[in-house]
Amino acid sequence: MRKLYVIDTNAFYYASGISECTYDIRKLNKLIETNEVFISSTSLFEFLVKYRNDLKTVCKGGRYLWEKKIRIAGNVINPIPKSFSGNIMNITADELNRLCVDILANKIDVESRFISLLFDMCLLSGFYFSALSDGTEPSDFCYDMLGKVCRMFVPINLDVFVDIFTEGYKTDDCENYVRNCFYNLLAFELEKGIPFIERAKSIKDDDGIPGFDEWISVEDYNKDTKALNNRMKAKTSTAYLQRLAVNYWKNNNDPELKQHISKIKAIFDKKVPHSALQDYFYDTLVDIMTHGAALWKNDFLDAIILCNVQDLHVLITYDNGVIKRMDRRKREYPKYLESINAINKLKM
Repeated sequence: MRKLYVIDTNAFYYASGISECTYDIRKLNKLIETNEVFISSTSLFEFLVKYRNDLKTVCKGGRYLWEKKIRIAGNVINPIPKSFSGNIMNITADELNRLCVDILANKIDVESRFISLLFDMCLLSGFYFSALSDGTEPSDFCYDMLGKVCRMFVPINLDVFVDIFTEGYKTDDCENYVRNCFYNLLAFELEKGIPFIERAKSIKDDDGIPGFDEWISVEDYNKDTKALNNRMKAKTSTAYLQRLAVNYWKNNNDPELKQHISKIKAIFDKKVPHSALQDYFYDTLVDIMTHGAALWKNDFLDAIILCNVQDLHVLITYDNGVIKRMDRRKREYPKYLESINAINKLKM
């Protein structure tokens, strides 16, 4: 029985000769020729958007898919547009442009929604870590202020990320554009919100509710925001978030944030229906909060591709990040272990 394989974006580029690879691609092509192979609609979208101004490369990739009988595995996150004829090797420039309009509309919608959700969890965690930084239960007044600060930003963040992704896909490097915007927006919102929370911590419930100017003046607020701005300029905002997290877990008996992150995971699991995406959000949040890790937009796309793998397919990838993610969860998903074994044979 022929196995079902999915090749990811880079494996497709290597096999088709669009990009060069240091491994022996003849092994990969033999696997493709002797098995039933698919490419995820997520990878197809990435390919068409990346080379939308290079019709020759698009047609070359399309011809390879046709010649090798590689089928497209659509998914509910990146569904195939109705305008897609399937004939990539003979597509015209006008047809490609129209197709990419539909593809980009989907990508911007999906990627902004999911990344803004991740962003909000980072932001809310930063505010929460600040409120409990000394290990003392905050007053009701402080919790109320924390909620108000969150409501200042969260309702607008999705619209901001729609704009970020829209502009990012106009550049030659959407990955870095989105990451830098993520850093800058997180720094800005933490900088503007934390001073309110820190000042509110000094207000006890039996003190009575002070007037706004009584507990934080414009001068004090500006001084606090400037100090935070200087701290986050020294490193990235995710590195600053990590410092808040470490301080929180040391003073609240929550080593490596296991309790805090398990609560957040419950939120993700309700909002995100696919286990591969749930894993992505959890792992990314842990990496950011415990290591100050960077956001890589394409890791999210890899997670969508993994949605095609967990039950039916073996994934072929040369991306060490994806391989590491599968290795981390190979006991949960047998197809991950099968994928790793297949990849190792190709690399020999």
